Amino acid sequence: MRTRADASLPEPTDLPSLLGAFVDELRAHNYSRTLLDQAERVLPRLFEHLRKQRVRDVRAATAEHLLDFAHQLAKAPTARGTEIAPATLNGYLNMVRRFFAHLEKRGVILHSPASLLPTRPVRSLPRNVLSENQAHKLMGAPNPWTLIGKRDRAILETLYGTAIRRSECGRLDVTDLDFRSGTLLVRNGKGKKDRIVPVTKRALMALGTYLKEVRPELLRDPKEPALFLGTYRGSGQRLSTVTISLLVEAYGEDVGVRLSPHGLRHACATHLLNGGADIRHVQRILGHRNLRDTARYAHVAIKDLREKLDRIHPREHGRRRPRTPRKKA
Repeated sequence: MRTRADASLPEPTDLPSLLGAFVDELRAHNYSRTLLDQAERVLPRLFEHLRKQRVRDVRAATAEHLLDFAHQLAKAPTARGTEIAPATLNGYLNMVRRFFAHLEKRGVILHSPASLLPTRPVRSLPRNVLSENQAHKLMGAPNPWTLIGKRDRAILETLYGTAIRRSECGRLDVTDLDFRSGTLLVRNGKGKKDRIVPVTKRALMALGTYLKEVRPELLRDPKEPALFLGTYRGSGQRLSTVTISLLVEAYGEDVGVRLSPHGLRHACATHLLNGGADIRHVQRILGHRNLRDTARYAHVAIKDLREKLDRIHPREHGRRRPRTPRKKA
């Protein structure tokens, strides 16, 4: 039974308003933008599923309804035509649990039907720094013949080629990219600072293909400034940071590594240092205020170089046992 304190809550039959109240509460408790985006992405799909099951009142939702929803999520193909990653599915179902727990706490429902939702096992993948060979395979993972594949290739090349953060990638506008100078304006980075970073030639090529062949097809509003656009329900709007994380994670699984956008940033810095880049140049690319932050990447690079040295240096191979001096007769 709903109390007087909860009298302002939407009616259990008004699913969109219940979502709005839930998101407002998340925002009031300063939850991350990532979590808010996930709620606004997953719960409308749940409501659509319930409507197809002729469930108009959230109090009528049963564990069977939610288990069927989980099954459909697991089988529904992603934008790339692949099955959803277990970690992604677990995140979606956890959001459903959180939503119904919110309704139970507010007295909208007596008991949450989401308690029986399963958790899929996640394949354990290494968290080591992405190798240069793995990075090469990762860049070739998106389908080069589809719009989404070309967009995702541009995103991966940009993240790996510029070492920008996920949030910085999500904030990019078309006007931030300067093909003539081969640079990218990173606005409102960590510490509320802007910086200009160079863009690799391969990233420029991928971005050029995306801007010419893909973005015009995804665009719905000519006034939309965002560089990378989403496709969920034909949005044509700025791609969310959640989606950026999910696509990096999915392509990482394709090449057998556990990966995040920050992992690509880490890999870029490490590979630059391994290649002989000056640490202060890398510091500027990463946007680090303190050189000590960049030195953490240098430590990994030096460790990697140590292993290479031990493996390939001629003085470390074919060691001959020292000759024993002959005794004089």
